[in-house]
Amino acid sequence: MDDVTRPSSGANRATVGIRGNTNGQDAEDDAINLADYLHVILKHRRMIFWICTITVITTAIISLLLPKSYAATASVVPPVDLLQKESALLGAVKSPMLRQAMNATGIVDMYVGILRSRSVADALVERFDLGQVHGVKASISAVRQTLQGRTSVRVTSEGIIAITVEDSDPCRAAALANAYVEELDRQNKRLFVGQTASKRIFLENRLTEIEQELSRIDNLLSRDAKIKEMLFELLTREYEIAKIEEAKSMPTIQVLDKAVVSEKRCKPKRKQMVLLAGVTSLFVSVLAAFVREYFARASLGGIRD
Repeated sequence: MDDVTRPSSGANRATVGIRGNTNGQDAEDDAINLADYLHVILKHRRMIFWICTITVITTAIISLLLPKSYAATASVVPPVDLLQKESALLGAVKSPMLRQAMNATGIVDMYVGILRSRSVADALVERFDLGQVHGVKASISAVRQTLQGRTSVRVTSEGIIAITVEDSDPCRAAALANAYVEELDRQNKRLFVGQTASKRIFLENRLTEIEQELSRIDNLLSRDAKIKEMLFELLTREYEIAKIEEAKSMPTIQVLDKAVVSEKRCKPKRKQMVLLAGVTSLFVSVLAAFVREYFARASLGGIRD
């Protein structure tokens, strides 16, 4: 019984031999495929060489002909600490406007919105006569789009706002970046003064109404009279704060770094352009070599048939 079920050693050797032949065949096939690939590349090496060479040389020439561009960056910090100190000293923690101003994220988003606004862009277009510079006299919207396309406003993780302007003239790039900061301060003051003026007028009218009601205090219930007196006291404090805010003439932003004239161009990035062109052309030329070889073999097979 054991002799029947036990496979012979010869059979084991035959099985091992078959598996060994299979593995060897796979390795041989891989080697043949790799050899075929190398053969195709070597066969069409002239085409690959010339495609890569012409592409790299053309890209290098184009990069030399492209106009140079320079970048300048100015950065500002919202005066959050200053606002918090003033609010604590004035006891205005219940003021909705000041609570919003004390919100660092909110004020940063507001500054970014002002910097990207049409009003700021149009002011800079007129101030630097950019229509004449860019050769677009008919449409201010086209000049504005050009300026906004060359301007980058980003917020760092620390909450610093960086304004970067690119221009063919390094001096104008720095001047534009600094002008963005000046326009931000001007627009922010205008909006802030407008808000505080509206608040002051509202408080004045409301105080006048309450004063008239308190003048008839004998006709009021004791509870209503106490509420009116507390409201009058609160509004009086808010009114004094509004007058102080409206009278402020100090800058509303803090400049961290003024833009300086750059001595090094930011565009065109010639090395990157040439490197990218070389890698891309190599990939495309090798692919073209395999496509050409495929059609050549297909054509040869059709002729034989």
